[in-house]
Amino acid sequence: MSTFHLRIAKPEKKLFEGDVSYCQFSTPEGSMGVKARHEPFLATLKDGTEFVYWLENGDEKTQVVYNAMISFKDNACVLTMT
Repeated sequence: MSTFHLRIAKPEKKLFEGDVSYCQFSTPEGSMGVKARHEPFLATLKDGTEFVYWLENGDEKTQVVYNAMISFKDNACVLTMT
């Protein structure tokens, strides 16, 4: 299964860092899903929604987001929250 690197962080600490197979989230424009080798993008996330990601072993994890931005480039995804 293809994976990409995901980092979830707040200014004061890292919440998660590792390889995942897929992530799903909501932006003000609608829902979006990301797999490995997605084209580059930058987006804001809709406050109070869940950012869902799947680990390499298939486990599903969630993170509620507020004041969040997400970027994807070079098969790496960064989610930052303030």
